[in-house]
Amino acid sequence: MTTPKKDFDQASPGLVTRAERDQLIAARPRPKAELHLAPTGYQFAQVRQHLDDRKERRIKHIDVRMDEARERLEKDRSHSLLRGRAKQDFDRER
Repeated sequence: MTTPKKDFDQASPGLVTRAERDQLIAARPRPKAELHLAPTGYQFAQVRQHLDDRKERRIKHIDVRMDEARERLEKDRSHSLLRGRAKQDFDRER
């Protein structure tokens, strides 16, 4: 069996959004107790599992990217506040 590649990076744009994440989470399969005419068998289960794994990897990828962006935003904000204070102190000492 081949190792899974990061297919989700190749087919999707680099921009991640909360809306895309929410949409993928909402599209997660939910078990239903009903009769249906979907194919069964090992190959079908394997394909379904592969597709579900890709969606889960994409959700994790979006979570990581959003966490990184949040951390960058908080870090940049604190740096800009410190820079503003340093500039005020320098201007006052003139």
